[in-house]
Amino acid sequence: MKKIMAFICLFIYITSSSGLKAYAGSINTAPAWPEGPSVHAEAAIVMESSTGLILYEKNIHETYYPASITKIMTALLALENSSLSEIVTFSRDAVFKVDLDSSRIGIDVGEQLTMQQCLYAILLESANEVSYAVGEHVGGTIENFSKMMNDRARELGCMHTHFVNPHGLHDENHYTTAYDMALIMREALKNETFRKIIATRTYKIPPTNIQKETRYLANHHKFILKQDYFYDDCIGGKTGYTSKSKYNLVSAALRGDMEIISVVMRDDTSEHQYMDTKKLLDFGFDNFAIYPIADIEDSNVLPESPFFTLYNPMLSKTDTAIRIDDKGYLVLPKSASFSDVIRDVSFYESSVASGKDSIIGKISYTYNGKFVGGADILYIDSQRPSLIGKDIDLRTSAPSRTDDESISSPAAEPMQEKSGGSLRPVIIAVIVGILVLLVGLYFVLVERPRLKRRSEYYRKRALRKAMSDDDYLDL
Repeated sequence: MKKIMAFICLFIYITSSSGLKAYAGSINTAPAWPEGPSVHAEAAIVMESSTGLILYEKNIHETYYPASITKIMTALLALENSSLSEIVTFSRDAVFKVDLDSSRIGIDVGEQLTMQQCLYAILLESANEVSYAVGEHVGGTIENFSKMMNDRARELGCMHTHFVNPHGLHDENHYTTAYDMALIMREALKNETFRKIIATRTYKIPPTNIQKETRYLANHHKFILKQDYFYDDCIGGKTGYTSKSKYNLVSAALRGDMEIISVVMRDDTSEHQYMDTKKLLDFGFDNFAIYPIADIEDSNVLPESPFFTLYNPMLSKTDTAIRIDDKGYLVLPKSASFSDVIRDVSFYESSVASGKDSIIGKISYTYNGKFVGGADILYIDSQRPSLIGKDIDLRTSAPSRTDDESISSPAAEPMQEKSGGSLRPVIIAVIVGILVLLVGLYFVLVERPRLKRRSEYYRKRALRKAMSDDDYLDL
């Protein structure tokens, strides 16, 4: 019975959530992708953070020397594999195996800093000896830490990256791409401590076990330092430069619900790396918009109605057991219409636990062949415990898919604009009417004649019995 109720609940949700019909060829009628600006950098990318959607690209899979933007990965691994209060003790290698003329904060052999202080030194002052010490502390050796960096890069989908050190000083075998750096930055931005550090203008390290003076650190990213160059929406990033790599800059900016990542690599001057970044960030914000999928889908749920909510609370907008994850977003060019989007809904063979709720499926959207957003479909276990258990068996024709597979799969359903939501009660009423009509026809054409034949059979049997009774005489 529980499985039957689950299927009914899902059927009602699909028919009421959007009223969409699949059709072929819609993707070819969508407006063209916005054309991006011309930049000086040899490689550049603009990526929307929540979806990973590429808004702009230039040579994004070509390999370049990253220089100090490498330290984004170093900081990410440190945050994932240590606590901020851990004490990092600087070895002789950390102090002397790093170019003495490179970016440093003057650490001595045997000096101790907390991991938190190290991270500020790495991300603000780009301290190379601190990066080396953190690599030794987290990985045991630089070789092992470099392996950790490469393994983590592969997990994030970086296919053209190879690290050999934690600081980014030049090595022929140390390289990456604009796309891969955007993926690494996107993952790092999920960490609140990382976000806090890269947004910090200045920081001070108090006297240590060796150094009696306070060290004052300043962020190298000029958008954050607000000197010479200014971008109000920028929340941080990382600079990088060597004579071999030229100027590299990774930046993130947030405006409303939309967060975008910009990467420029091998720019010719420091001035151009900031000019290019400003152009790219402006392009992203000026030409694209972000929409919470939960709002889009929920706006299409049937409005409150005594007919539905009194007799079938599964259809109530406020009481339904099915919800869209509010962390899902849809990103579209501002010139696009919702009708240009292809919508695909898939349900998993079994539910996946997500806190107190169960993930039972996924909604994905594509536009012009690009994945532009998606969200999990949740079943609120605590709200409807009598209908579905913790493990829901939802075998449908759609296969169970991972997020990556959903991204690459072509979608089959376009999405209507919110204004189409007014037709939904009519559609549901028609469906209910058809069901009632079918039930009525079944009763009239099948059940009623059967009952009539059965009644006639019992009447004749009773008559035959009465006629055969010896005490009965028909005069």
